Amino acid sequence: MSPLAPLPPTLLERFEAAGFARAEPQILQPAEPFLHVMGEELRTRMFLTADADGRDLCLRPDFTIPVALQHIAGGDAGRAQSYFYAGPIFRQTRAGPSEIAQAGVESFGRSDALAAETEILALALEAAAALGAPEPSIQLGDLALLDAAVEALEAPSALRRRLKREIAYGETLDALNAPPPARAAHAGLFGALDAAGPDAARAVVEDLLSLAGIATVGGRTPGEIAERFIEQNAARSAARLPAAQRKALQDFLAVDDLARAAEARLGALAREGLAIGPAVEALGRRLDAFADAGLPVDRMRFSTRFGRRLDYYTGLVFELGRPGAPGPLAGGGRYDGLLTALGATRPAPGVGFALWLDRFPGA
Repeated sequence: MSPLAPLPPTLLERFEAAGFARAEPQILQPAEPFLHVMGEELRTRMFLTADADGRDLCLRPDFTIPVALQHIAGGDAGRAQSYFYAGPIFRQTRAGPSEIAQAGVESFGRSDALAAETEILALALEAAAALGAPEPSIQLGDLALLDAAVEALEAPSALRRRLKREIAYGETLDALNAPPPARAAHAGLFGALDAAGPDAARAVVEDLLSLAGIATVGGRTPGEIAERFIEQNAARSAARLPAAQRKALQDFLAVDDLARAAEARLGALAREGLAIGPAVEALGRRLDAFADAGLPVDRMRFSTRFGRRLDYYTGLVFELGRPGAPGPLAGGGRYDGLLTALGATRPAPGVGFALWLDRFPGA
């Protein structure tokens, strides 16, 4: 399958029959929205340029953000509307092509969260079958569940934020609980930040960047860089997790099993005192909805450590795979904060998935 090969007509018809409108965002996009909401890893893989007026532009590295911007530009961002797309994205890679054929769907504004998630996962499985992978592996995760587990800890807010972000990116608890060695390399600056209050610390970082003549770094303003620096310093300065809380988090992060078995284990952890009961109940309702729709829950795996390397996901995350593929065939999930992060005046839920077309059999 060539990078620009069309989707099978039956799949296009299926998307249209489900009420999805075709979205065709431009290949050349303003860089700032991507720099603002994508994860660190993907920011470093973008192809950046500038126009004649000095505005930062990029080759489209993702479809979700430009489709979301198109949705916001169309009027009331809270309206229920779903889209499908197909075309190339562009990411720097160490090996393989930098132009990658993708297709997928995005659904905004639906208040029936379980029905929306069920439809999206069902469509992803249907699309995989149409592309030659009728029984892919199904990996589930839930960033809302991870959020609940970490928020239950008696730890400084900066440490909790770091735990959530880095666990979702695959970092180990041992590495997170150790004092980062980078602190010694910048002992003078970190000492100054420790001695200052939050406002003074922010001013110190902004002044240093101004003196160096730095207006932006990777699309971030000095104020945004200062906030990140202060957060990192607070996390480095925080005490390690007490033994009992460390054990509770280790037990939580060890859950990796078939979805129903994982649900049962998480329920046991909730009964033992970890404050994740409502999130576990939500997971159970989601699996029930999947089963009621005829989805193969018995083949689904769930891991508390599973996340996706994009910062905008907020709840359900999933990937479909097959042995021998260089990466997931499809990946997606829920991103309820994305529209407001991109400038919408009121929040609206969102859920979707992307297909990596060249990873399917026969591509």
